[in-house]
This record gives sequence, C-alpha cells and structure tokens, in this order.
Amino acid sequence: MFNANEVVRIEGRLGVQATITFDEDEHIENVAIGDSTTWQITPNKRANLLFVKPLEATARTNLTVVTDRHTYLFDLVASPKSRPLYVLRFTYPDAPKKEPVPQVALNGVEQDAIEGPAPVDPAALNFAWASKGDGKLIPRRIYDDGNATYLSWGPKQEIPAILITSPTGEEGPANYAVQGDVIVIDTVPGMIVLRSGRASATLENQGKPAADKSARLAVGPASKEER
Repeated sequence: MFNANEVVRIEGRLGVQATITFDEDEHIENVAIGDSTTWQITPNKRANLLFVKPLEATARTNLTVVTDRHTYLFDLVASPKSRPLYVLRFTYPDAPKKEPVPQVALNGVEQDAIEGPAPVDPAALNFAWASKGDGKLIPRRIYDDGNATYLSWGPKQEIPAILITSPTGEEGPANYAVQGDVIVIDTVPGMIVLRSGRASATLENQGKPAADKSARLAVGPASKEER
C-alpha cells in the first residue's frame, strides 16, 4: 500500500532482479539513486515499471522515484544472506475514481498551453555524438538541443543505467525524464556513460558546447550547480 511518508526497504541479492510496479496509468518522470556503481536502475518503455538489481554482493544506497502522481522513497540493501524481493506492487486504496472531464471551449492562450511549445528548428539540433563500447547498450538515436539530451533505444533493447560525468570528472546518475519511448536528460553533458552489469559504453558529445552549461549529477557532491 502506498504511503507518501514511508521509506520502502528492498532487499536484493547479486544476480537477482526486482520489479517495482506502479499504477498502470502512472508514469515515471525522474529517477535518482545515491550510488549508481552498486545498483542498476532501469525503467521500462512505458515508464510504469522499474527494474532494480544490485551489482555487488553487499551494497546499500537510497533511491527516489518521482512519477506524475507520487514521490517514492526506497532503501536498497543487498546481502548474500537476504531474501531477495522479486516483485513490489503498489496499491492505492484511496485513489479517487476517475470522472469524465467536461468539454469546454478554450481560448487561444489556453490552447497553445495544451499543445506545448513550438517545434524546435531541426537545424538547431546537435547529432554529433560518437559512441564507443558494447553495441547492445548504445541507443539507436541521440541528439541534443543545447538544453537537454534525447536518447531512444529500439523496442528489443534493454535500457541501461545512464550516468554522466561532472566538470571535475566525477561519474554519477543523470537526472532524466521519460517521455514516451524517449529519455530526456535535463542537461547536455560532454560524456554519457551507459552500464548494464559488467557491460559499458560511452556517448561523447562532439558538437559545439552550449554556453554556461555543465553536467548535473542527480545526487552527491557533484550535483551542486552554479546559478
């Protein structure tokens, strides 16, 4: 049962993957983990499931998942002696029943807000990204618009853990949102590191750096940014 004030403990064991299931109409927007070197966190394409598995026999960290409805807090604990969790399914007994939304006429400003911002000029997009490493981890498409980076994988590809490097060279998890089958990193880093178990790959930005931009890690000391 979902409780906004509860920290959910997930016990894991090396080689065993756990699946966290959210409401079928709920979608993951952001994922942040304390130590991405000891745990792998991967969302599914629909962004309503999260696959969690430890990368070391003994490891402990925290995980925060933000969806379009709730914020979830987890304590991840891996041990050879633990009884691993296989499936965690949240229930929402107090969720209000969906009521039909009345149709009303919208003015021009409201309609523009619903439709979103104007399309980005394709000429302004940077596709100059070089990939290296395990081909199974490399996305089929990557580009940036100077403010955010967009990655998409094929339907049969597993989405790896996504890490970025700070200006000081420190590696950590990226802040990202899931929009359909596209993962949107909220910055344009110089290097993206992809990991899945022992496999790894890198994506290097070879385009012109955006002014006053720096990589932002999801958590940890390197996440501080100058404003």
